[in-house]
Amino acid sequence: MQAVGLVEAHQPATVADIQKHLKQSGSDLAYTTVMTVLSRLEKKGVLTRRKEGKRFVYSVGRGAASLKTSLVARLRRALFRGESTGPIAALIDVDELSTDELRELRRKIDAKLRRQGR
Repeated sequence: MQAVGLVEAHQPATVADIQKHLKQSGSDLAYTTVMTVLSRLEKKGVLTRRKEGKRFVYSVGRGAASLKTSLVARLRRALFRGESTGPIAALIDVDELSTDELRELRRKIDAKLRRQGR
């Protein structure tokens, strides 16, 4: 899932781009390993790719949203016994969240409430 987040943050991105960003975050993976992961994610619809010269350039595909939803649902069932607010409460309780990150969570919750007409 980290690869999808990196592609999302830096799209469009090549294999070399993603490999560089992974290395900066402490994951020193071989080019072929990154290429294999991105290729598999593309086959599943999580990423899209287009050819530019001799290389492929990856972007987030339509399947990324359903993958995130599926992973969150599995996490919620496994760790929080299906409780909907459990993962959010756990994020808030983590001391590593910055004030800016907490404000971003608040903005997202407020936006969701506005969309629901509350």
